[in-house]
Amino acid sequence: MDKERNTFAPKEHEVLYLQEEVKGLLAEKIYSYTGIENPDFTLQNAPDHVDADYGVHMASIAKMAGWNPKDLTLALSLDINSNESSIIQFAEAQGAYLNIKLNSELTGQRVLDLILKLGKDYGKENIGQGKIVVVDMSSPNIAKRMNYGHLRSTIIGDSIAKLEESMGHEVVKDNHIGDWGTQFGKLIVATKKWGSESIIKQSADPVGFLQKLYVKFHTEAEKEEVELRAKLKEKALVDGFESVPGLLKAIDEVSSKLMERKGLSKKELNMDTILEDALDQVTISDLEKQGREWFKKLETGNSEARKIWELCVDLSLKEFDEIYKMLGVKFDKTLGESFYENMLPDVIQKVKEKGIGKNSDGALIIDMTDKKLGVAIIQKTDGTSVYMTRDVATAMHRETIFKANKIIYVVGDDQKLYFQQLFEILRRLDMKVGDHSKHVYFGMVTLPDGKMSTRKGRTILLQDVIKEGLKRAEKTIQNKNPKLYGNVKLKKEVARIVAIGALKWNDLSQHAKRKITFDWDEALNFDGYSAPYVQYATVRALSILNKAKYTPDNSSKKIVLNNDYEKKLVNHLLEYPKVLKDAWSESNPAKVASYVYGLAKLFNSFYKNVHVLDSSKELKDSKLKLIAATVQILFNSMEILGIEIPPEM
Repeated sequence: MDKERNTFAPKEHEVLYLQEEVKGLLAEKIYSYTGIENPDFTLQNAPDHVDADYGVHMASIAKMAGWNPKDLTLALSLDINSNESSIIQFAEAQGAYLNIKLNSELTGQRVLDLILKLGKDYGKENIGQGKIVVVDMSSPNIAKRMNYGHLRSTIIGDSIAKLEESMGHEVVKDNHIGDWGTQFGKLIVATKKWGSESIIKQSADPVGFLQKLYVKFHTEAEKEEVELRAKLKEKALVDGFESVPGLLKAIDEVSSKLMERKGLSKKELNMDTILEDALDQVTISDLEKQGREWFKKLETGNSEARKIWELCVDLSLKEFDEIYKMLGVKFDKTLGESFYENMLPDVIQKVKEKGIGKNSDGALIIDMTDKKLGVAIIQKTDGTSVYMTRDVATAMHRETIFKANKIIYVVGDDQKLYFQQLFEILRRLDMKVGDHSKHVYFGMVTLPDGKMSTRKGRTILLQDVIKEGLKRAEKTIQNKNPKLYGNVKLKKEVARIVAIGALKWNDLSQHAKRKITFDWDEALNFDGYSAPYVQYATVRALSILNKAKYTPDNSSKKIVLNNDYEKKLVNHLLEYPKVLKDAWSESNPAKVASYVYGLAKLFNSFYKNVHVLDSSKELKDSKLKLIAATVQILFNSMEILGIEIPPEM
């Protein structure tokens, strides 16, 4: 799939946003008094009770320069007020704070002109200078239905990709499909025992059928293990531990870990507990063994295994594509783990050549205990690969073929240690992306009765959430806009945009690290702090422009801000470039969501309290220009979140 290139590519800071200009003016003044070049300070938004736009805390700068903070802020305020500035109206010393008041109309003129000139590119910079960033996102597993948990990686990854592009990076969104591993050996066994290729193909819900086979495999394997474990325990107690293959070794391993972790002596160990843990390690059902054998056959190219596997992949990708289309998410690459199969021998070879791996009972491992990262397996004793092998191969491919300068992995927080291990292995292999990779983790989605689990058949399917959202959105339209509800085609399009917007907002509007307990009403909230609130404000603003037949050509060249509603809107608009940059640096789309909700609230206050169309021509044109700029930033912000604006609500 050809990707749309980021067309905005000025040199870094070629577009001087107003906040940067204010900081530049202050930096010059600070330098003239202190001699400190490029002083480090933050423009803080002034509290409501202070008649100013920004405040700068001068204590640390004063200390560096040997000044008393109060004396420095006073000197700076007097200097600023004695010189005419096109931006700063006045400055005021308040203890260690230097308060800055901007010239609202000149500021408004500059900000609105720049927004309308740059349009969708307002707020963007070129910090990345075309460097390539790979965003590893979504990554559903073949033969499993996409559940609500998959939504998080998909839409967080999509928004982070948009943030990276806004800062001038070339982004490759890679859907790293889980289509390889021991689980496919298990699925092949389940298909041969309880299904067939023809039954799967003829099923009305083929992926659902495959998932049921997967659940059945684990249910039956657990039954086998319970019976087998009881027999092994009885044999161990009657005939001795050595009569159960591998039990003595397992007991030693469990004992060593307990002594190391809890500082216990051998005499202090509870042998009953150790025996139970050791039995867990050596109890492997016959089904589990068959699953491992069939995955080995799959890796070595067995035709029967390949045929069943390919069917699973084809059916799953078809279902995934339908969901991605509904979510409005596109990828530049969709490469499953199997794509890297032929590269796995190179990984093993490089690990050996670099001398960073060692043999452990027939398995190839990398010991990172010196970094407090434990041990990672690279190749199992039976010669098969593991997730880590495939992820190292993937990173190699991205660095050498994609020419990636950075890789961002959008994966749940339960994988934090795993990615720390991966990045350390990449560094030990002298790969540059090892130092330029980032794990953007998110809290897991749970149900009221615990964690979602495919094995136990306890999930909330993403398809079901979308269907419920569409149903609720249509009901809302019916109650609030019967005329729109009567237009079947438009109603369905608006319902889709509103439902998907609500679903995305529920996730992106809160910090990704927060865990979510799934709740239908929260997931599909159409009121309050929600996407529909912002969407409705945008549609309302557009309706004013349409009534006035507004075009940029007929807008006022002079901006008149004669009330606080307009001034607050302008001040909020000039904040957008900083918000965008902060959201990018923290990989946190929630900052954009918070910002755009605030903008929608300010516009609604403006709408309720300011007359537009019946004002004098000069005032009307000025207000229309303000509304047009507001609409542009509402669109820009929602685009970063991947949320569309409906044509009508």
